[in-house]
Amino acid sequence: MLPAFLTTFLWSYCVIAARRSVDQLGENQANMARILVALVSLGLMAHLFGAGIGGGGLPFFLLSGMVGFGLGDIGIFYALPRLGSRLTILMAQCLAAPIAGIVEWMWIGTTLGPWQILAVSVILVGIAIALAPKKIPAGSLPAFVAGIAFGILAACGQGLGAVLSRKAYAAANLQGNWIDNQGILENISMGASTGYQRLIGGTVIIVAFYFISRLIPAWRTFPRAPHDQDRLSQKAKFVILTAATGPIFGIICFQWALATTPSAIVQPVVAMTPLVVMPLAWLLEGDRPNRRSVLGALVSVAGVIVLAATS
Repeated sequence: MLPAFLTTFLWSYCVIAARRSVDQLGENQANMARILVALVSLGLMAHLFGAGIGGGGLPFFLLSGMVGFGLGDIGIFYALPRLGSRLTILMAQCLAAPIAGIVEWMWIGTTLGPWQILAVSVILVGIAIALAPKKIPAGSLPAFVAGIAFGILAACGQGLGAVLSRKAYAAANLQGNWIDNQGILENISMGASTGYQRLIGGTVIIVAFYFISRLIPAWRTFPRAPHDQDRLSQKAKFVILTAATGPIFGIICFQWALATTPSAIVQPVVAMTPLVVMPLAWLLEGDRPNRRSVLGALVSVAGVIVLAATS
């Protein structure tokens, strides 16, 4: 459970940094810049201290990255302007957990106990209470329908990417490469290697999408005032912060969690990321959460306590 909690806190700050990076560069360029920084950084770590592109399970890790980092992140970035941040995050995180659990049960045969199912349900209910918008965002019906489709894509990418990583670990374990009871340093090395392999797949999709978007005007995204006038050093700073807390150290902890814990348990804990963002946003951006958000956070924390006690 520890790596899942670490992932949650790292990805929470990543959201804060990513928001500024998107304003500075636009969605597509910010997404591509942070994934390339992460690919180089994790690649060095994986080749110097880990298994590089070896270790077994490579095809599944590549596919996991294409689905999770590639399609999932594209879904999030394109749902945001159509649905708003709350509804996008609600769809992406809350739907990912049941999608991951159902697919892993059908494909790998992983089962959960009654208390674990109850805890997962409580966490998801708490997130829904905290993040559900008071009303559907204004806008045209086609734009809203497209936003829902992108939100579902984001959730499927997140959930299916996690299950594919679990399948990759199962394949690697059959070859005797990695086992569940490794030490912390071995798990970090493993997380760097498998995260790097996932990033390779995700980078292919994201970079290809970026260049396609340059050819299709409707797919282009642009920086936003006033941060489009920030200095180059400031833009580089937030790209690095977004990469470090997301697809570098965040993904190392996420892969570590998936190696030792079913995705149906990992996903709900990671789904608390938007809730952890609330105090960070209050501290760093002055965005104070309302009572309903606090109530939802308390409900989710109760679910996490039950989940941790029964896992």
